[in-house]
Amino acid sequence: MSDTTTTESTATDQPATTDNPTLESVSEQLEALTDRVAELQAKVERKDDRIDELEAKLTEYKRFAGSEFADVRGRITDVEDQTQELETTLQETPTETTAAEENGASQTTTTETPLERICTFPEHIADRELTTNQQRARFIARDVQDYAEKAPAGLVLDSQTIAKVITAAEGSKPHTQTVARVMDFLDKLGKDEVEQTKQRGKKLVVIDEEAADRYHDRCDRDIEQPPTESVMS
Repeated sequence: MSDTTTTESTATDQPATTDNPTLESVSEQLEALTDRVAELQAKVERKDDRIDELEAKLTEYKRFAGSEFADVRGRITDVEDQTQELETTLQETPTETTAAEENGASQTTTTETPLERICTFPEHIADRELTTNQQRARFIARDVQDYAEKAPAGLVLDSQTIAKVITAAEGSKPHTQTVARVMDFLDKLGKDEVEQTKQRGKKLVVIDEEAADRYHDRCDRDIEQPPTESVMS
């Protein structure tokens, strides 16, 4: 009887086994978790770098696309102007002049240049009758005193000045070919009163100062009907 009691007492005095983690296992788990966090942070940083790279590429692409669009728009404008000019030329008929000469009708000789003539156009007439670059040439001629530099030869405009005037008027910088076309129109429409030349590699337009005064004065005497002849004649 006493042996049984001793055995039960010994079994009761032994400590029970527990599942609590040891300090070493907790340390290992914490180290693994720290490594995992560092790995995730490295991935996030790589993704941030990639996003920055893609945003930089997108910005560069937008800049390039905008430049290309401006270039294409300038080319389209030039083609449209040339097409309109060709259509105007094809629509001109010499029969009226021939009939007048056959009937002995007297013709009035005038020294008015096409550039001076289109300066008298009201805006709705100019929009309807003139090409885009002809309208630009008209716009510059009407207030050329405000943009040009005075010189012994007359009022001088260079391509940069013309580009600045167009940019201020339209809100976007014109293509180089557009500026060249406007300078050509000033030269052609101005006849002997306008000369296109080059100085030190720069293209210039020189406008007679008295003619420039007339262009400005004619702004206040807009005609209601466009002339039947081409503005290029």
